[in-house]
Amino acid sequence: MYERGDRNLLLGTKPRALQWIGGALTVLLLVSAVPIAQFYRSYWPRVSHLPRIVEAREASHGGRWTPLSAVSPWVPKALIATEDRSFSTNIGISFEGIGRSLLVDLKTGQFTEGGSTLTQQLVRDTLLSPVKRFQRKISEALLAVLVTVLYSKREILALYLNEVYLGDGAYGIQAASQHYFHVAPQSLTPAQATLLAGLPQNPSGLDPFIHWGAARKRQSQVLESMVADNMMTVGQASHIYRAPLDLAKGERERTAKR
Repeated sequence: MYERGDRNLLLGTKPRALQWIGGALTVLLLVSAVPIAQFYRSYWPRVSHLPRIVEAREASHGGRWTPLSAVSPWVPKALIATEDRSFSTNIGISFEGIGRSLLVDLKTGQFTEGGSTLTQQLVRDTLLSPVKRFQRKISEALLAVLVTVLYSKREILALYLNEVYLGDGAYGIQAASQHYFHVAPQSLTPAQATLLAGLPQNPSGLDPFIHWGAARKRQSQVLESMVADNMMTVGQASHIYRAPLDLAKGERERTAKR
């Protein structure tokens, strides 16, 4: 089931060193590249109305707002363990993630590794262009800090869960829960929640209706992250992985033929 990764040991660099690298790079970029006061003034109207922007985005795709209280607690737990382990304490950006991103980019010679927190993903999806450019990465970090100042962590989680694209035309946790499993978000099982939590990394490439094996492998990685964060034991993770997912009727049959 598990394939133990080496993300925290990337290039032999320890997490503490990655934090220092990321912190130094962030300070340097923010001080030298952007007139910060002017930047925040230009984005203030959109950031202060972010809930309305998310609701409008979701409505444009036929969805509706779902409060965090109406979502299975397994979903945010799995997302945080997988996408943003420092979510509860970070300032919208992760210095360790930025440091890891820098090292990967230097190694590959390409702009490949995001290093984005949930908050950065939120602002990228709702306020910025998805095009991978250096300037966008700076804007993403600045906006993530501002969003963290203006909104609580629960509010940020709710905003993220209502706007995130989860593949096959499903925007937001409400649409994805209904589309993949024909259930409400609060009724998602641990197995279903951990499958969905893995999809933001590559919604099209991990679509369980089309790429069943890849989606299951990603679910295994999500469970591995939860074990690493002491959210569950290896035995509990294995039990969840073996539990039935009950994909939507018809789609389940279509998947089984692949």
